[in-house]
Amino acid sequence: MMNKTQKTYKPDKPFKKVEDQIETLKKRGLEITDVNSAKEAILTYNYYNIINGYKQPFIEDSSNGVDKYKKGTNFNDLLDLYKFDRSLRKNIFTITLDIECTFYTHVAYAIGEKYGHKPQNYLHILNYKQGKKQTNKKSQRTNLLARLNKYIKYSEIEPLKYYRENYKNMPPWILVKGLTFGEVYTLYELSKSDVKDSIIKGILGVKTIDEPLREFFAKMMSVIIKYRNWSAHGGRIYNHRCKPHVAYWDSLCDSFEITRKEFNKGQGKNDLLALTMCICFFYQERPESFIEYFVSLNQACQTFKNSNIVTYSQVIRETGLPIEVHSIFLEMLKKREFATAFTKEYKELSEVPG
Repeated sequence: MMNKTQKTYKPDKPFKKVEDQIETLKKRGLEITDVNSAKEAILTYNYYNIINGYKQPFIEDSSNGVDKYKKGTNFNDLLDLYKFDRSLRKNIFTITLDIECTFYTHVAYAIGEKYGHKPQNYLHILNYKQGKKQTNKKSQRTNLLARLNKYIKYSEIEPLKYYRENYKNMPPWILVKGLTFGEVYTLYELSKSDVKDSIIKGILGVKTIDEPLREFFAKMMSVIIKYRNWSAHGGRIYNHRCKPHVAYWDSLCDSFEITRKEFNKGQGKNDLLALTMCICFFYQERPESFIEYFVSLNQACQTFKNSNIVTYSQVIRETGLPIEVHSIFLEMLKKREFATAFTKEYKELSEVPG
């Protein structure tokens, strides 16, 4: 007799040859006009990645446990969506790596400026707030500083190892090279207010900081880190929603033509639009970096629109982005006076057909 608390698992899925996978898709109503091309795509990108990852917009019914595709859906429709999402993922990963580098630099600079270059000074426990209690019953501060001191003593990562063996010292601008984005963010998060303000001023180019800006910056960085990690691990981007969400920021939402009502319903909170807004805010003093990101984003959207006009609107709505991505974003750039940069990227963007 089965225990009432025992979990019931779905039937196991046996191995299927690619030919059998294609036949299964055909039986479910998916049109495959070029079998050889479909085989090549499945063997290149993986059946699960293409089908399970990107079938949802094309499914008419799955109530009986078996997917039935909408009439006229072709295998290439799913493949186009997969490739569109891959372009988004590459674009996000590239820009967030640049953001990561900038953030690391300013964190290390502010800490070095305040406490000096020696670990016993800049990693002194009194320089940081306790933070939250973690699962091992110790504070964030205790756990983080223990990890950082361990890296200083034992890390085999370069250039940490080189500095330890040749200088017998580890300045903060070298230590951060061996840390994850999350660890550097925690270092920032636990820093005293004057150090955090120095970091924010350095990145945003502002002279004064108030509490709403501190809070927005913290949430903004959390969203960027989540999307950076999600893209690094191959996660689906177009309909992704990260757990943290940004706060409403009047001028930023106005620039992106998002009303308070739309924001409260979720648009621009934790979707791809939210990430794009965060990138825009991060690079407000260096607009060419954001424009370069947007040019790539717009190209990906236009390519997908040209190949899959039927599904385009539905998919773009899932991202939170405006349907007319090009025209609205171009207007937004003008509103924020990014056009004054007169960069090559902006000129290219102005010449892209809508």
